Amino acid sequence: MAIIFDLGRVVVSWDPVAIVRSVMGPVDAEALAERLFNHPDWLEVDRGTLSLHTMARQAEARTGLSAADNLAILQAVPASLLPDPAMVALIEALHSAGHRLYALSNMGHASIDWLEQQEFWRFFSGKVVSARVRMMKPEPDIYRYLLVSFDLKAQECLFIDDSPANVAAAQALGIGGLVFTDAAQCRRQLIEQGWLHV
Repeated sequence: MAIIFDLGRVVVSWDPVAIVRSVMGPVDAEALAERLFNHPDWLEVDRGTLSLHTMARQAEARTGLSAADNLAILQAVPASLLPDPAMVALIEALHSAGHRLYALSNMGHASIDWLEQQEFWRFFSGKVVSARVRMMKPEPDIYRYLLVSFDLKAQECLFIDDSPANVAAAQALGIGGLVFTDAAQCRRQLIEQGWLHV
């Protein structure tokens, strides 16, 4: 049986406001994070069709920052993606229980290149990342791509993501789904569903 994990806000931290604050200070950090990251351009970075430098230039008008300042914020993203120790422990337990583990993430090139240096990948059998395949959740094709790439059967998989829309898209293809809120809840539900024994 295979368990498929989202990365951001599941396995690793993803906090745009904290990222902006770390580079620019606390003033207007929430508004800046909203203008910078809650925008179609950021989705295109995740899709691998827009560079960080181009996004930084295109964001000048909406953020009121220079391209250099925008770029400094965007370049601070990878190092902010810190593994959650509780999730790494859960992933290790699931691996030890004999499950094959995969990652399916909407993430840009710089972020996944940085994250691949982390130790937790030794528990994973494979990953599909949006920027590398030019597809994104919740588009059905990226789920199908993962199933085909790793010869997985939908009914033998469980997908864990913090986005209900992404989980629903997986379920529409016959993949089991679990909406993530925190590591403790995730562990509890996996035990209840029989994926993990106490």
